[in-house]
Amino acid sequence: MIGTRVRTLSMGALGVVLLLAAARGARAEDAPPPTPPPPSAPAQVVPPSSPAADRRVVEWAAPVDPAAPAPASRATAPCAPPPCAPVLPCAPCTPCDEPRRGPLEWRDEFVFAHARLTLTPLSPDTLGCGRSSVHVGFSWANSFGWRQDTTGENPAIRYFLVDGETRTLDVTATRGISKDVDLSLRLPLKWRGAGVLDGFIDAFHESTSGFGIQDNLRKDFYDDKYRVNGLLTDGSPFNADAEKGTGLGDLEAAAKWRFRDGGRDGASFSLVGRVTAPTGTAPFDVGGVNAGLQVVGAQRLGRAFDVFAGVGGTWFGETQYDGITYEQWRGHGFLALEWRPARTWSLIVETDAGTALVSNVQKYDNQQWYLNLGAKIDLGPATRLELGFLENLQSQQTTADFGVVFGIEHRW
Repeated sequence: MIGTRVRTLSMGALGVVLLLAAARGARAEDAPPPTPPPPSAPAQVVPPSSPAADRRVVEWAAPVDPAAPAPASRATAPCAPPPCAPVLPCAPCTPCDEPRRGPLEWRDEFVFAHARLTLTPLSPDTLGCGRSSVHVGFSWANSFGWRQDTTGENPAIRYFLVDGETRTLDVTATRGISKDVDLSLRLPLKWRGAGVLDGFIDAFHESTSGFGIQDNLRKDFYDDKYRVNGLLTDGSPFNADAEKGTGLGDLEAAAKWRFRDGGRDGASFSLVGRVTAPTGTAPFDVGGVNAGLQVVGAQRLGRAFDVFAGVGGTWFGETQYDGITYEQWRGHGFLALEWRPARTWSLIVETDAGTALVSNVQKYDNQQWYLNLGAKIDLGPATRLELGFLENLQSQQTTADFGVVFGIEHRW
């Protein structure tokens, strides 16, 4: 009887389990299908040039190892420009706007000054780090100065007569070693002699006599002769008539340091130092070491003008040359104005003056004052042509009477 009850309970429990399973299956069939998860919202597309694009990309982007390559299948999202290259020791030295064209770098070509170091008008602007230039220049001047008891070739007393022409062909190589420092080397080839310009200058003075331009009575002297002679302050004669011909001048090294960069609109200033080595050959072997130092500046005036100015001096290690004693120290100053009437060329007017040059020539007037006019023309983005001429203002007896200058410069 007991076995019968156990079987009855077992059968009842099994039935209950089957009923519960059936009910659960029925509820599952009647339930609606599960809702799939919503797709992620697409990223808002922002133009790369918008400042919001870079900000949102940074906010949304997952951290990425900069050294790891991006997966090939991943689309490239707009991003900010890559960082710049590492800064080098000489930076910053990226080329800035093209500098002013600057004054004509004319040197004193008077016969007494021709072999010596002289300072020039120049701009305070530098080339820029890693940039280079080569400049080839040619200058040609005529000197005619005298002091006598009477005019002409047969005076009773001739204190001095300086009559001759000078020509210089030079090559200058410049390298920008930093944004504000340039180094350069200049090698000149010089000539002096009788020349051929006397007749031309005589005709020029005759045609302009009504304008008050002095001719220094050239017509009373021989044309196209080289004479450098006279009396020293101790009464002894000097004669350098035979010291003519062609030779190398002293090798010249220069450094320019721009200690204030005012850009195109502000005032800029540079310190320029020069030194020569006694490498000249006869008749330009002056001997000794010469040095020069000057401060130059520039300021833009309006949209089309720049003004330049500078002051400095030279020191001569050897003061005796061709029987003449030179002042060991000599001052120099200049003022120049550049006008840019067009984008590719400039007109330049400049004046420069120097202090005493020689000390032991009788009746020698130690005043030198010049007026220079010229132009600089861009032949291309890296090549420039220079043209100019010179006229003496003070004094007629101790300055070159007339001169021309040509130059061409290439930068890269």
